[in-house]
Amino acid sequence: MCYWQFRVLNLKHLTLVLLCCCNFNFAQQDTSSLASAKKIRLDEAILLGIKNNRQLKLANADLAIANENVGQAKIAKAPRISLNGGYNYIGDPKIYEGFYARNVTVDYYDHQAYANIISSLPIYSGNAINTRINQQELISEMQESAVKMTEADVKNAITEQYFTLEKLYRQIEVTKQNIINTDIRINQLKSRVKNGQNLTSDLLRTELQQSNFKVSVFRSTNTIQLISNYLDILIGFPTNTILKPEVTESMIPTENMNLQESLDEAFQNREEIKRAGIRIKLSESSLSLTKSGFKPNLNANLILNTEYPAQWPNYVNILNYWAAGLSLNWDISSFYNLKHRISGNKLEIDKSNIALEVTKDQITTEVKNAFVRYAESKENIKTYKKDVELSMSNYKIVKSRYDNDFALISEIVDAELQLNNSRISLVNANLDLIIQYYSLQYAMGKL
Repeated sequence: MCYWQFRVLNLKHLTLVLLCCCNFNFAQQDTSSLASAKKIRLDEAILLGIKNNRQLKLANADLAIANENVGQAKIAKAPRISLNGGYNYIGDPKIYEGFYARNVTVDYYDHQAYANIISSLPIYSGNAINTRINQQELISEMQESAVKMTEADVKNAITEQYFTLEKLYRQIEVTKQNIINTDIRINQLKSRVKNGQNLTSDLLRTELQQSNFKVSVFRSTNTIQLISNYLDILIGFPTNTILKPEVTESMIPTENMNLQESLDEAFQNREEIKRAGIRIKLSESSLSLTKSGFKPNLNANLILNTEYPAQWPNYVNILNYWAAGLSLNWDISSFYNLKHRISGNKLEIDKSNIALEVTKDQITTEVKNAFVRYAESKENIKTYKKDVELSMSNYKIVKSRYDNDFALISEIVDAELQLNNSRISLVNANLDLIIQYYSLQYAMGKL
């Protein structure tokens, strides 16, 4: 019974090895594309993102529209001038007596024309015009803030994906070295199995370990292509461009951060707080605009007019005249119609103040999370460095014992796997520290 279980187990291992080897054939084809990957620096990627990112272009377009709306609102202060004119041909004029009982054809001019120029200048409108201009300026400020927020989001996304990409390249580098080591061990095991020094299961286990390494490379290669595609979109490259980050040890931050100082900078720099403050001003402006409905509108008017023929009795000729004066418009019904709108504006102000406090709470949470993760990443590096040292020492001891036939193949396989995992963990920890540093800078509004 045990023999058949052992045979079934070996067949499963052999099948898995064959499947993994097939997968690695595809991996070899894919990793060849990494050799021609385009190298790119972080500052270069960020500059390209600011220049080419479509979301940022949309935000800038909205800002340009908002600025144009400010100019449009200011036009309300300028005098309005209209030119009017007309011509009519009058045919078969008749005068009827009674209810269309009898008509008489009259001698009347066949041609009729008029032209006038009318100008109107607002003198007083209850400060409504200035309030509308102020509102458009606040909207423009909000859109400018949106551009800055979008730019920070783009920088943060580029930074995170950039160093995640570097993680994968480092993992492939470490894993490929392990593949080379297991190749050497497999060759040794094949001769030892022939000589009866090791079991076939020892060889299969080592081959299985190597297959797992190859599958890991295959998956990491595919992920590199996906992340490169995302980065290509962020920075405006063709989407089939494979990217290779240029990361140096000098990029690992050593700065010690203070939580309270980080919070203070976030409250000073974050555009979300500025936007919340602008929303309060907009709500207050809406209340002011509503209250202006209680006040009259006063305009100065100037008219230049000409008519032919003049429609005055016994005076058929061209009539020219000019007129200047004032016009007053006062909506008396606003005294009671605007009550509910004013109440709504006041509630909107209260809502905007609450939204500001909510935004501050959210930013506080973001900064604290980023701060803790940054401090945690710094401590993790110390731990993983120690793990690599211990794993290396353990590997050397087990390898020495194995070379002298005092250790099983399973022991050195486990030691190698432990060393591989600790190396990858250290690589990830160093890059996580950089990612968390930039995440903290983003949370502080400094990215």
